[in-house]
Formats: sequence, C-alpha cells, structure tokens
Amino acid sequence: MTRRGLLGLAGAATLRGWAGDSLGAAHDLLYQALECLSEKASVDQVNRAVRFLKNALDQYPSFGDAYYFRALCLKRLGKDPASDLRKAGEYQSEALRDARDPFKLAVPKLYDSLPKVGEKWALVVGVSRFNPDNGAESLRFAEADATAFADLLHDPAIGRFKRANVSLLTNEKATTAAIKGALNRIARNAKPEDLVVAYIATHGSPREQDLRSVSYLMTYDTDVGSRDQIFGSALAMVDLSGVISTRCVAQRTVVILDTCHSGSGSAGQAMSTQDLDRLREGAGRYIISSCGADQKAYEGDGHGYFTASLLKSLGAQKGCIRMKDLFAKVQTEVDTVTKGKQRPVLAKSDSAAEIILGVETGGASEGCLG
Repeated sequence: MTRRGLLGLAGAATLRGWAGDSLGAAHDLLYQALECLSEKASVDQVNRAVRFLKNALDQYPSFGDAYYFRALCLKRLGKDPASDLRKAGEYQSEALRDARDPFKLAVPKLYDSLPKVGEKWALVVGVSRFNPDNGAESLRFAEADATAFADLLHDPAIGRFKRANVSLLTNEKATTAAIKGALNRIARNAKPEDLVVAYIATHGSPREQDLRSVSYLMTYDTDVGSRDQIFGSALAMVDLSGVISTRCVAQRTVVILDTCHSGSGSAGQAMSTQDLDRLREGAGRYIISSCGADQKAYEGDGHGYFTASLLKSLGAQKGCIRMKDLFAKVQTEVDTVTKGKQRPVLAKSDSAAEIILGVETGGASEGCLG
C-alpha cells in the first residue's frame, strides 16, 4: 500500500456556495503569489505577485491576507501601502496579526558556533482518518507513525525532549488551523540556540493537480469536494515554508515529511525541488522527504517503511547520531527494502550546523556522541 495523494476528487465533487468556492480560489491565488516572494525576489516577481493578489481580491473582496501581502509588495516596490494595510486590519488579516514577512529570513546566517543546545521543540502530525463527510481517503499507518515518533522524541533515553515541548496532532486534532497554530507557537517561543523539529505524515496534493502549481498537505478537515474547496482548506506548502524560513529563529531546525504527492489518475510525485528549496531558505535547516520525485511512500507492517527505519536508526543510536549519518542509514535501508521504488531525499541550508536530535537540553551540541 502506498501513502498516496488525494483520491476520488472527481467523484466527490458536490455543489458549493459561491462564497466557499470563491474563497478557496482566492486562497490558491494568494499561495501562488507567495511562491513568487522571497528575500531575493526580483521586481518582476513582486509585480507578478501583485497581479495574483489583485485576482484573489477580485474573487473575494474581503480577503484580509491578500490586502496585507499586497501592502508588503507595494512597499517593496516603493509605493504607498497605507490603503491596503488599513483594509488588512479591517478584514482581520491573520498574516498582519502574526507580522509575517516573506521578504525577511528568520535566520539569514548562523550567528555563532552554537556550542550548546537550548530548549528542544517538536510538532508531530499524523493523519490516518479524515473527515468522513468530505475528507480524503484513509491511510493505514500515518497516525501510528506520528505517535511512535513523538514517543521516541520524549523518551528520556533517546530523544530527550521535554514531554510538554512535543505537540502531537493526529486525526481529528490535526486540522489546518491547529497545525498552523502549533507551528506559530513554536516559532514564537523558540530562541536562536534552540532545536526545532516538525514531522508530518499525511496525504499530499501535487502541483500538477493545481492549475496554479501549488503543493498542499491534506489535513483532517481538508474538504475534497471540489478543487477550490481543497485549496481553501488544505495546508499549503508555502504556509509551512513561510513559518520555517521567515518566522522560526531557531538555528537548528529539522522538517521531516512522510508524504507522497500521487494524485488520482496521475503518477506519484513527492516533494518538488521548489518545495525543498523554499523550506531550506536561510541557514540551519535540514529537510528530509520520505521519497524522491515521481515516487510513492510505501507502508509495511505497522508503519511506513520510511518512519520505521527512522525509528529503528534513532533507537539503535539512543538518539546520538548526526543528522547526515541518520539520513544515510535511513536512505540506504528504505531504498533496499523497496528495491529502489522509494528513496528518501535530504536538502539542507547552504550554512547549517550539524544537528543531533538526542542531545540533552542545555548540553553541548555534540555532547551525547561520547
């Protein structure tokens, strides 16, 4: 069995109200605008984002986030953003409230040698069951994978994370709003010397399913009734990368994605190069995807092969293994057991300190290696 992308989209289509579909389409246009924006965005890219945001507001005129990001674009272009900022406040923009800024990296470089690790934070998400009324098809082991990974992190003999610092969201608890809220809480609390881990196991929706080439992760409450409903209710990869690259100041950050973007009637496709590049922007980021492009993430006896290998390798080393060595072990084992059908992928920032998940809070960065 594979950890698949969205299934049965065409058959699940139902009539939707104008407002719902229009807001979904507006969200998708917003995400496409955000894909144009980064610290190094050119004038042409910013102008293109402005056009997407205008189209989003044509779809849904009271979309506060579209006004907010257009205001940032106008400011970047040397134009007056006051009117759009006022409307962003009037329409209660979440992005305005959280002071998001796609033009500013949270960690543009490593500021010191990071001799010690501060606090350790983790968000672990696994969705096996989706909303029975309009959600995606069930997965066998995503919940079990996430629960086992969270248990390993706060195991005092392996992960050594404080239990209170590991947020586990599975099934009904893993809504889009809950996941975004948990990510934002970690981003607000984590300090530069801290270590942050985000693990997500769920369906993916590939870029080729979206006319605007935006990738999404399926949450419990993602509505698969129509394309616009998906794009209005799923977790956009650009939202995840935005928190990781522009809001999380921890200089040790690991993102682990056990998903596969294989859609109904399309070939499997995992994290694209563009998705990986956005997640590793800045410094101090390690991104591990469970499979390569055009591959599927396979599930075996009780766990997905990728997470099973991750748990085995971390447990065998009592958490005391460098991230590059951990990845090498997992990649080799998964590639072997699936006979080359699934090969995990690693991407990291150009400047990234070595990360060891099992190091003690407050301990030397490589202290548990002996």
